[in-house]
Formats: sequence, structure tokens, C-alpha cells
Amino acid sequence: MPPRTTPTDHQQAVRRDVGARLFSLRLQAGLSQEELGEHAGMDRRTVGRIEAAAVSATLDQLSALARALGVPPWRLLRDE
Repeated sequence: MPPRTTPTDHQQAVRRDVGARLFSLRLQAGLSQEELGEHAGMDRRTVGRIEAAAVSATLDQLSALARALGVPPWRLLRDE
């Protein structure tokens, strides 16, 4: 396993942006972290960690979350 590296400021900013968009879209959909996790096939803690920018979401996770929210995946990466 490769050694863990500390994310750069830019990477951390991207994580925060994605997390904020995910949080906003989840609230708009009226879903709890647990409900979104169930719809996306992941644990509630994973959803919370992505929202809190504690982890970087994989493409598969972003795709599953977007599908569960009924939005295109790019909505998690940038504003309209």
C-alpha cells in the first residue's frame, strides 16, 4: 500500500467544495446521510466523511451519490 500523503491546499479546497455541494443537494432532496447512503449503496459514515471533506470521494462514489440524488455527476463537481 502506498504511503499516505497530506492533501494539498487545492485538493482540500476541492474536497470542501464537493462536500458542500453534496450536503446542499442532500438537504434539497430531504434525505438524511443514512437515507442517501442507503440509496447510493454506501455507509452513512462515508457520506458524512465526504460532506466533511475528511476523504476524497472516488468516481464510483460520486456517480452513485449523484444517481441517488437524481442529478448528473458533474453537479457534485461544479455549480450550474
